[in-house]
Amino acid sequence: MRYFHKQQNHFWKPVVNLDKLVSLIPEETRAEYLAGKKSDTVPVLDLLPLGYSKVLGKGRLPDFPLVVRARWVSKLAEKKITEKGGVVELVA
Repeated sequence: MRYFHKQQNHFWKPVVNLDKLVSLIPEETRAEYLAGKKSDTVPVLDLLPLGYSKVLGKGRLPDFPLVVRARWVSKLAEKKITEKGGVVELVA
């Protein structure tokens, strides 16, 4: 099938799996959440400045909730994030 004047930036969609989301949190902050020292706040992951735009549902999440901001999120990823008490925010 022909595609006239195909521009690749329309198809830019780098993906990240759920098991890699924890590695995107800074190390000091991640250690505090994993140890249970911080329970009053939730880490916010804005994936666009980190170079990712889509979240896929492979892997497990940690026991603390996350706020994930991304352009695209798969159904399974959204289900797993909300089960842990997190929130998914879609960003333009």
